[in-house]
Amino acid sequence: MREVISFDMDGTLVSSRFVDLVWMEGMPRLYAERHGLDFPAAKEMVIGEYMKVGSDRLEWYDMQYWMDRFDLRMKKEDLLDIYSDEIQLFPEVEEALEALSGFDLVVTSNAAREFIEVELGSLMDWFDHVFSATSDFRDVKKSSSVYRRVCRDLGRSPVEVLHIGDHYVYDYEAPLEAGLDALFLDRKGNRSGSEVVGDLREAADLILNS
Repeated sequence: MREVISFDMDGTLVSSRFVDLVWMEGMPRLYAERHGLDFPAAKEMVIGEYMKVGSDRLEWYDMQYWMDRFDLRMKKEDLLDIYSDEIQLFPEVEEALEALSGFDLVVTSNAAREFIEVELGSLMDWFDHVFSATSDFRDVKKSSSVYRRVCRDLGRSPVEVLHIGDHYVYDYEAPLEAGLDALFLDRKGNRSGSEVVGDLREAADLILNS
């Protein structure tokens, strides 16, 4: 019997605008100032370095790693604070969480814990547990072991947990491989199927009526 609903964060609960600004504007601007480059050249260089690492590695999510690699002098907390006003919840999020409040609600994200704490803010009160795969488990959600670890930490069997997220591999294939149920959140409408939803309101309706 399903008892727990797990949510991805970026692209699922909150838009990617905040993280995009931090990584694609904030980091390059600091790099440009530190190394005497114009912004376009700094951005090209910084993104090129990101791509060399790739999103399957822990370093991709580690702000301090990039601060050190680029020899930047700002504290990571201060960089996050610069863009904190740009955090945007998707409009249906609180309605969906209210509808699903009879379940244990958790967050399972690849984002580092410092991002999660800033982005969720007051939304944190809705969740019984918040997991950062990269900070807590030193792993990436591409691995089904992350979801098995979440289940162990919750004291639940995989069949009791359903995960919802917007990355087809990290949020759909990986939890299914671990034995969880999963819904793929496709806000752009590129996929169809019985386990594809367009927003969290649709996900809540599907869960409650299944």
